[in-house]
Amino acid sequence: MSTLPILPPYLDEAQLQQLSTGLSAQQLVWLSGYFYGQATSGGAAVAAVAPVPTVAAAPAEKLTILYGSHTGNGKKVAQQAAEAARQRGLTAEVRDMNDYPTRQLAQEQNMLVIVSTHGEGEPPISAEELHQFLHGPRAPKLPNLRFAVLALGDTSYLHFCQTGKDFDQRLADLGGTRLLNRVDADVDYQVAADQWIEAALGKIAGATATVVASAGTVAAVDTVAVSAASSTNPIIQPSTHSAIHQFTRENPWPARVLESIQLNGRGSDKETYHLELDLAGSGLRFAPGDALAVRPRNHDPLVEEVLRAARLSDSAPVQLGAESLPLAAALASRRELTVLTRDVLERYAALAPHAELHGLLADTTRLQPYLYGRDVADLLTDFPTDQLTAQLLADTLRPLPSRAYSIASSLLAHPDEVHLTVGAVRYEAHGRRKHGVCSSFLADRVAVGDEARVFVEPNEYFKLPQNSATDIIMVGAGTGIAPFRAFVEERVELGATGRNWLLFGNPHFTTDFLYQAEWQQHLKKGGLAKLDVAFSRDQAEKIYVQDRLLENSREVFSWLENGAQFYVCGDKNRLGSAVQAALTQVVQQEARLSAEDAVAYVKHLRKQRRYLEDVY
Repeated sequence: MSTLPILPPYLDEAQLQQLSTGLSAQQLVWLSGYFYGQATSGGAAVAAVAPVPTVAAAPAEKLTILYGSHTGNGKKVAQQAAEAARQRGLTAEVRDMNDYPTRQLAQEQNMLVIVSTHGEGEPPISAEELHQFLHGPRAPKLPNLRFAVLALGDTSYLHFCQTGKDFDQRLADLGGTRLLNRVDADVDYQVAADQWIEAALGKIAGATATVVASAGTVAAVDTVAVSAASSTNPIIQPSTHSAIHQFTRENPWPARVLESIQLNGRGSDKETYHLELDLAGSGLRFAPGDALAVRPRNHDPLVEEVLRAARLSDSAPVQLGAESLPLAAALASRRELTVLTRDVLERYAALAPHAELHGLLADTTRLQPYLYGRDVADLLTDFPTDQLTAQLLADTLRPLPSRAYSIASSLLAHPDEVHLTVGAVRYEAHGRRKHGVCSSFLADRVAVGDEARVFVEPNEYFKLPQNSATDIIMVGAGTGIAPFRAFVEERVELGATGRNWLLFGNPHFTTDFLYQAEWQQHLKKGGLAKLDVAFSRDQAEKIYVQDRLLENSREVFSWLENGAQFYVCGDKNRLGSAVQAALTQVVQQEARLSAEDAVAYVKHLRKQRRYLEDVY
């Protein structure tokens, strides 16, 4: 049995440091209790406390937290998990999948994986390489790995959280052991993330306690240490951790509308609005490239259509959490009505025994066409059921998510304001007139002087270069012009010396040249070094922004070789893939590379985060 050293009546900090060197967290906790007992009972506590055996200090349990993020949400969760892990006495290392060395994978023992899904089942750019490596022939066996996966996604996509599912399955196939089952989180991910972090760290900390106890330390000491850390340092909630202000998804800012202007000229097929919102007194801050999320309300006529199709009373009470409210109010402000998703159909199918509905869910080739363009009223009309109650309807439907819009202004140029560029979505489908829930809300039902509930959604991966001397090439179509207005305003206000080149596309010059006067002023004063436009319907042969890239291929490549960053904003399917293909062609032609090497060049730009996308 070891004995404690005889201590002088006073110890300075250096002596205390010397005495405590090499002791584990559990031993330090035990000693603190021991000395407290000595001080309060004059030494009587010695007999009541079991002696501490002399054992080698157990090494701190190492934890790697990997994230693959598209906008930065995954990184925020990873940092939250790391802080919670440190509070439990774990050594946590946060790594971006984009920079993670694959050779390290075989040495990992505890790993938390947070990964988003981009579009229809694709990994975000930062996760592409690791995803490919894991599914390739060089992936190592991982018999010593314990892991947990948090998948971030959006249930409005058919392949919800597919990348997270891929990582979870592949790590298990390689021999890893799940700490807990994968968690798939929808757009409102924070509660699910908090619970996942708590559960995963609880598993790791529990295993650590077992290891320490088997090494000869009293097991109860570890339990006391963990519970003390948990009670005094709880998992950090979103309101205190990652929020840059007090207004969040749960507590949005009521922003007064200062201006609402339709940007398209008379006769345009498009309907685009410029909105200016008041942020004075909110404390909200953002950087160019971030988004502003708006909490919408469903259109009253759509609520009425849903009520008629469901054959339910608008005043029937429903319980949403701790809140009770009439069904009509719940449908108007709390439930998604304009978009159908697979999970809604699955829940509804449990109430509506229609063979056709179950057949759709079993056949993804038929499910996607059915979901496209249909809303909740269509579903209730196509597959009526007598089993539906007001509460069941509310429970079946998806919570109404906010809609995020790229911010179209710089705080330096417009203090205490935020500007948006919103295209009103309206279309005919399945015999009814449809409206985008948030775009029509902003276009039709929020007038100057009214309020819209908003909060900032940072986008870490669509930012201006840190070096203001870096050139930038901006490619946007339609409302994809929004963040580039903010970029140029910010660079002008900062006096950035890097050149700005804008390539913009829309159908017609006379009606659809958004912010035309501003761009011409920037071009005249030097805020823009170069402006190229593509108005697709102004000539017999359609011309798009990707065509302008090819026409300017030599200069585009010269800018890239000079270190320029390349940005794309707009429709993912119609713009994103076409621009990437065009840029690859530019590189192949100007650098005289093979097709394979040109693809690798562009891929390297993306990995360096010099090719950045905000596509939707």
